[in-house]
Amino acid sequence: MKILLKLFIIFMITISSAQAATTNILVLPADLLNTRENYYGFNEASEIVASDIIAEFNSSGGKISSLSLFSIREKLSQNNELKNITSSTLDKFKRNDSIDYKALKQIGNIFSCDYVLLTSSYVTTNKNSLRRNLWEILEISTAFDISYPYRLETSIVLIDTINEIVLWSNHYSTKIGNNDNYFEAKNYAQANEILSKLRFYLDNVVAESASQNIILRLYPKSLRTLNKNIDNSDGGALKFDKTIPQFPQETDDDSQFFGDMIYGI
Repeated sequence: MKILLKLFIIFMITISSAQAATTNILVLPADLLNTRENYYGFNEASEIVASDIIAEFNSSGGKISSLSLFSIREKLSQNNELKNITSSTLDKFKRNDSIDYKALKQIGNIFSCDYVLLTSSYVTTNKNSLRRNLWEILEISTAFDISYPYRLETSIVLIDTINEIVLWSNHYSTKIGNNDNYFEAKNYAQANEILSKLRFYLDNVVAESASQNIILRLYPKSLRTLNKNIDNSDGGALKFDKTIPQFPQETDDDSQFFGDMIYGI
């Protein structure tokens, strides 16, 4: 009887330790509350990245756990005050990469998470620095037959809401369009083809790099295999750069530097 009791205690301690080792991260895309406003009905790039990162976290062998975007929206829909706070916080980050630590701590507490990951994606041109949603640019360039060098910019920031600091961040930038800088779709089939190629880039370059770097940041002894050789989906209506940034984006404004990159094996 005593042996069974000891085994039971050891089992409970093991289970408790395993549960305590799991890190809960709340992943919030900047377009969480205003997705699918384009006539294609596609998710915005920030949501695509967030969904891919959540999948990577939940496949980390119990190291990191993240709620699905559906579950997050469902909880926000039940609390108007929390929904308004979240919307305002995400808008600030989307407009100018501003981080509202106080609001994020409040949001994290309600979701029982000490870490919040923000993702934001937008398109810019060499003509101006106005941030536009991906599919908005596609609609405009298609309707007016515009040809500019378009770039898809993606910012990802991991915040420790308890200590109000940034633990990790990176900025990903890639050209989108064909060799003549055209980024357009005359019909839904062409737009869907662009979507599939963008998904490949956002998943295999951005989400994979970010999630594995974050796992290394929280669990330094973790080993990873990061595939940097992307040799697929590089032609047709859409081309993208196939490189993973080796350093954070340089800036003269220290307030915009969120932290060093962490790289593993």
